[in-house]
Amino acid sequence: EHLAHKELQECRPLLKWAGGKTQLLGEIIPKIPKKYGRFIEPFVGGGALFFAIKPAGGIIADSNPELINLYRAVADDVEGVIRHLRRYQNTEEVFYSVRTQDWTMLAPAEAAARTIFLNKTCFNGLYRVNKRGQFNVPFGHYKTTKFIDQESLKYASLILKNTIIICGDYKAVLREYAQTGDFVFIDPPYLPVSEYADFKRYTKEQFYEEDHIELAAEIMRLHELGCFVILTNSNHPLVHEQYRQFVVEVIQTKRNISCNGKSRTGEDVIVTVPPKPRFNLRLVPAPLPPQTMKYPPTRYMGSKNKLLAEIWAVASQFEFET
Repeated sequence: EHLAHKELQECRPLLKWAGGKTQLLGEIIPKIPKKYGRFIEPFVGGGALFFAIKPAGGIIADSNPELINLYRAVADDVEGVIRHLRRYQNTEEVFYSVRTQDWTMLAPAEAAARTIFLNKTCFNGLYRVNKRGQFNVPFGHYKTTKFIDQESLKYASLILKNTIIICGDYKAVLREYAQTGDFVFIDPPYLPVSEYADFKRYTKEQFYEEDHIELAAEIMRLHELGCFVILTNSNHPLVHEQYRQFVVEVIQTKRNISCNGKSRTGEDVIVTVPPKPRFNLRLVPAPLPPQTMKYPPTRYMGSKNKLLAEIWAVASQFEFET
């Protein structure tokens, strides 16, 4: 098993994330192969599985630059992130003042602290941006909220220091890094199953149905390459159609982020894609004619080849079958 820090019994995700996989860990982890090359997660999001299994030398990626800045800053300067977090207060005035900031104009540690603070104090802990990439979730009005969790941040820093962290498109990441024997966990923005399903808007770019079709083609490439893949998605007909040759398991789940408490239920699917079996085949030469089996198998010292005429002169005087 690829555990970076076995002494870390529990390491929680740093953010509350739409579509986070914390409640599915009990279903996913038993499906992970006991041995594999590297752990790769190209849609890392909140990283629930990554932080749960703590892989050594793993690769995580996402197309959300603010999220990737958070993980890099925690890996490189966790004390700086904590220091900036201490400057914030859980008030509406501070919240909207921080929300108006352009995170790209801040130092990495301060930008990471801003991301954590807004996520922990906004309504429902939802991360959502508009088409201009601006965070637009309102203040949560929670009387008590823990936005400074030093223990989790320091544990996360230990794991992230030993991780390749990439901001980029999943296809580019997989084509550059995925190798035979790797374990790839793919948790893309879900296919919407209702008109209100909007959790895919965790970056300003959208992920449409045709993108899921392209994703299925990439997963088939990984299958052919010899990677072990686990995919999660909504219980949508397209998922069953694209992955019908593999095991597709439907899981009842609760939606932790919803404006309507009565509708906080749903169905996720877990698709298990084992590596394509490989056989060590070699060409077998055509069998030799039966006559060749009557010849000696090799050349020996003392061969009588040069004496055949004299030997036959004697042997031919006797009647025998051969």
